[in-house]
Amino acid sequence: MYQSLLPILQPLISDKKSGILYVTHRYNDQARIFLRDGNIEEIKTKNYQGKNAAITCLRWVSITTRFQEGGDEKYTPDPEIKTDEFLASLKKVHRTIEIISEKIVDDKAVFQFDSRKLKNSSKLNANAFKTILLLDGKRSVAQIISISGKPELSVLTQICRAVMDGIAARAELHNSPVMKDGKKFLEDLGAKLIDLVGPAGSSLVNDALEKTGISVHSLDQDNIFLVLEAINAFLEEEDEDELEDWVKAYIAELLL
Repeated sequence: MYQSLLPILQPLISDKKSGILYVTHRYNDQARIFLRDGNIEEIKTKNYQGKNAAITCLRWVSITTRFQEGGDEKYTPDPEIKTDEFLASLKKVHRTIEIISEKIVDDKAVFQFDSRKLKNSSKLNANAFKTILLLDGKRSVAQIISISGKPELSVLTQICRAVMDGIAARAELHNSPVMKDGKKFLEDLGAKLIDLVGPAGSSLVNDALEKTGISVHSLDQDNIFLVLEAINAFLEEEDEDELEDWVKAYIAELLL
């Protein structure tokens, strides 16, 4: 189930709490929301702080939180952050999340777009169109969010609208054969990447698994290429081609 910040943050504000609300986003980010006497004084994420951090947090849906009352981390209050404005934005997002939760049960769900209805749709902008093309009946919502490069809430909203408009529907899963030895494959893949790009290649595999939400136990004929796509973002075109050829040859021997 998707989670809005509203029911977590609003009671802290109403009770005039002071402390730090730690927010962990599933898709490799985290935030610290600093409160004093029920007022939000500062927000920090991995890459932003202040208003930009606030906007970033509003787009998160898959979150876990922890509140530390008091807290001794030093910060400078940001006068541009208005508690009432942030709460008002959260209320709008909360209503959107409620609608999304009715159509998309969780991020493991898989959807398939209808090419005929997609072609005839006049409501879609280019951004939404690109997202819907990823609804191929194989990728999960989590995988689509990871590879889209877009904010989680934006992707979920676009998928939800496609479902409501009849352009996409829940797909029946047909599992591909899993790798015989996924752990060994990942070790060999890491070694290949070191050959291609040097020592930095060793971290690319773990980064790709984290980004796609795929584990060593769930590698199969389809999603291994999602891992490859995530790795390719860091490779030169020549290295991409060599790695793809290597992967295709390798998995031919490992698939059941």
